[in-house]
Amino acid sequence: MNRIIPAGCLAALFLAGCNSPSQHTPVPRNYGAASDVAITRHTQYTLWDKGVFSGQLPVSTGSHLLTANSDRLSFDWEGDAIELLNELARVRGMQFNYNGVRLPLPVNLHVRDMTFSNTLRLIEAQTAWRATIHQYPGLLQVSFMQPENRKK
Repeated sequence: MNRIIPAGCLAALFLAGCNSPSQHTPVPRNYGAASDVAITRHTQYTLWDKGVFSGQLPVSTGSHLLTANSDRLSFDWEGDAIELLNELARVRGMQFNYNGVRLPLPVNLHVRDMTFSNTLRLIEAQTAWRATIHQYPGLLQVSFMQPENRKK
């Protein structure tokens, strides 16, 4: 019986330690969900600056310019085609413009070691339903589809 009492006390002590409240107290948030959004955006911008975020062209971070349509490039892009074409034109040393009513042109591209001209073809394949891409010397232009005039 003398051995059971100390063993019982020891077991009760160990079990009481598992049941004690946590010493960690949550930090009160002053701004609620807005602070979570700010933290997430700060993290995204930091990743973007480091070139990890896929929305940024790796070609544009350096001083490398494409000099011919046969030059190769690699990037991942999920977003608006106008922004992508503007950046590609800048890297190629061309001006960029568009005419017509600007509409969203969502594209999803994963380009690996592809020529500039083939990249433009891929973009045009995904945007031809709403716009056409024209390449002139020193100019890259997007023409949005004009509404057809109905003649009666």
